[in-house]
Amino acid sequence: MSVPGQTGPASPVVATTGNLARSAAWSTGGIVAQGVARLAYTVLIGRALGSADLGHVSAILSLSIFAALVWPTAAGNAASRFIAFAVARGHDDRAVVRLLTRTWAVSVVVLGAVAVPVAWGWTHDGVLAATAAWAVAGYGAYAYARTGTLGRGRARRVGIADVGTGVLSVAGLVVVLALGADAFVLVPISLGYTVFAVLCWPTGVSGATELPRTGVLSFAAWNVLAGLATNGLLQLAMISAEVFAAPAQVGVYAAAFTIATPASMVGQAVSQIIVPAFAHEAGNGSLRDRRRLGVFLAFAAGCLVLFGAVAALAGIVMPLFYPEQGVAAVPVLRGLLVGVYVFTIALVPAAFLLAAGRSGEVAVASLTGLVVGVVVILLAAPASPLTAGTTGFVVGSVVSLVALVVVGLRAGPAGAVRRD
Repeated sequence: MSVPGQTGPASPVVATTGNLARSAAWSTGGIVAQGVARLAYTVLIGRALGSADLGHVSAILSLSIFAALVWPTAAGNAASRFIAFAVARGHDDRAVVRLLTRTWAVSVVVLGAVAVPVAWGWTHDGVLAATAAWAVAGYGAYAYARTGTLGRGRARRVGIADVGTGVLSVAGLVVVLALGADAFVLVPISLGYTVFAVLCWPTGVSGATELPRTGVLSFAAWNVLAGLATNGLLQLAMISAEVFAAPAQVGVYAAAFTIATPASMVGQAVSQIIVPAFAHEAGNGSLRDRRRLGVFLAFAAGCLVLFGAVAALAGIVMPLFYPEQGVAAVPVLRGLLVGVYVFTIALVPAAFLLAAGRSGEVAVASLTGLVVGVVVILLAAPASPLTAGTTGFVVGSVVSLVALVVVGLRAGPAGAVRRD
């Protein structure tokens, strides 16, 4: 395994079953740890501060994830694919990494600045609005660093950093609450994301020939649309509750949302492994390939068991974690789980297509679901302000899944893996 700043070529990331399973295990374990930490984070806020603050914090955290989709996450996905491509061929990828890092830096400055007035409009709290900028920038750094480092095959480092920074975030929140500094509740999690980025920042490696930068930014740009169209709708579900529902209702929705979203991270962890693992292979990401289809079907079956168990236990789990909001949040959680399940399994065929360079097709297929979902949210909001986001999320996710499977079953562009 290579280390930051090395000058020799790294070992290729080979998509054998064993390597894929080990990398997926480290990545999934890490992102589950982050999910558990975020759940603990919001549970502490819900118990200590009540429904209104729980709703505000959950909405701002969703805003940070949504904002990262505008560029940082896409830049990370591009880094992951092109770094893996370079590693497999011994190319020099330093120029590509520098290019993506520069664009990332500009994006987080702009997105952090935009987050301040948005958070102020929701909370009317100057400190919370100011720290929202750090939350947005910190998560943007986390998203870029995580996926970029996975492209180098460093899933173990990522998993360990996820666990450590997740613990750091929760411990920091305990200190903030103990001191009564309620306005600073976003600082610990923002700090955790920032520390992760420092530990796992992707670095370039020299090689015999320079990796061309052609197609890097266009791949990332298409990935923005794909990311917004897939993961964006989930975050809009929470944001729509903050916008349309009463403050007490938002807390109920936030409670259900914090239980449902950690499960969706499993799909994100697996997809982050698939992209670099298959980036260097010839092919077009088609689900007609037996190995890809097998991965998709096995993942869908495993997630069905996982999500079904959470739905069955919802009546026990929700009051246990959220005594104030729990009972009212049970039906909300079960509705969200339907959408999260569909959204999660759709990430796998999307990842295969992204690995093959078919980011444009992923974006178009997913964008269809996003447009349908947003329209449903807007139409349902007047009559059902609390659950409109869930309805739109479920409908849009189903549309996206169907479109991605249809695209995945098509032959796609012939020949070897493309770079754009």
